[in-house]
Amino acid sequence: MAREIELRHFRYLLAVAQEGTVSGAAARLGMTQPALSRAIQYVESAVGTALFERGHQGVTLTPAGQALYADALVVDQAARTAVARASRHDLQETRLRVTARGCEVDILQHLVSHHNATRGAHAPARGDVVDGGTQLAEVRAGDADVTIVRQPFDRRGIDTELVRADRRVALLPSAHPLAARKVIERADLADEVFPVWSDTTDEHAAYWAGADRDAYPWKPGPVVTDAAQYTAHIRLGHAVGFVPEPLLPELTLTGISVVQVRDLSPSRVELAWSDTATSRHIAYFVQNAAELAPA
Repeated sequence: MAREIELRHFRYLLAVAQEGTVSGAAARLGMTQPALSRAIQYVESAVGTALFERGHQGVTLTPAGQALYADALVVDQAARTAVARASRHDLQETRLRVTARGCEVDILQHLVSHHNATRGAHAPARGDVVDGGTQLAEVRAGDADVTIVRQPFDRRGIDTELVRADRRVALLPSAHPLAARKVIERADLADEVFPVWSDTTDEHAAYWAGADRDAYPWKPGPVVTDAAQYTAHIRLGHAVGFVPEPLLPELTLTGISVVQVRDLSPSRVELAWSDTATSRHIAYFVQNAAELAPA
C-alpha cells in the first residue's frame, strides 16, 4: 500500500521550501531538525522522487518539488479556510460577513440591506469596511464570506459575479492642454505619464494607464499607495490618470480637471468569494445581488 501523505507533511514541505534550510524550517515549526528531515524523506518516499536538491547553502525545490509545492499551498489554504469558516459559524446562527473598501460603502450597504430584507431570517449579513490590500486574502482564508472589489484584482482561488460596470474618466492637471475639453479619446493621451500603484502587476498597470484594450504607449510615473498621493501627483503636473466616475466625490480634485474619455474600458465592480465555498447562504447573497444588477 502506498504511503499516505497527511496535512502536516504538506506544511513541512512548505516550511522547508520557504525557509530554504531544514534547520530554519524546524525552528519555525517548533520541531527538531532530525525529525523534520525524516518527515521530508517520508514524503519523498511516498512521492517516489526527490523533492529537494541539497547543497551547502541550503535546499531548493526540484521540478517535482515545485509541482507538489504549488498543490500543497492550495491544500493548506483550503484546510485553514475550512477551520476559519467553522470557527465563525455556530449551530445557533449563520451570519455572512460581507466586506468592501470604504469607497464602496454605498454598494455594500445597499446589498447587505437588500439581502437582510429578503433572506436575513436564515442567514443575516453584516457589512464591514476593510483595507483593500487584505480583502481578498480574508475571503481566501475564510475570514470573510463575500467581498465587493473593483477590477483589476488577483482572481486566483476566487469566483466572481458582476455587480455593475462604471464609466472611467480622465483626471488632468488644470494646466494640461486638454483640460478644457469635455470629451477626449484615449489616443489623445498617448505617451503621457501615469501614476503606478505599488505592488502592481504589468497587467494591472496597463489597466490603470488605459492601455488594457489597445496597447497605447504610456510612461510609468510616480509610485503611489493611496488616492491622496494619486491625485496630488496629477495636481502637480507629474502625471495624468483615470478613475471610476462614481468615486469622484471621494477624491480631492482641487487643481484637477475631469474629462470624459470616449473609448476607455469600464471599471467593473464584482462580488468575490472563495472558489472552495459551498455555503448556500453565499449563493443566496450572490443571487440577490445579481437581481439588483443593471441589465
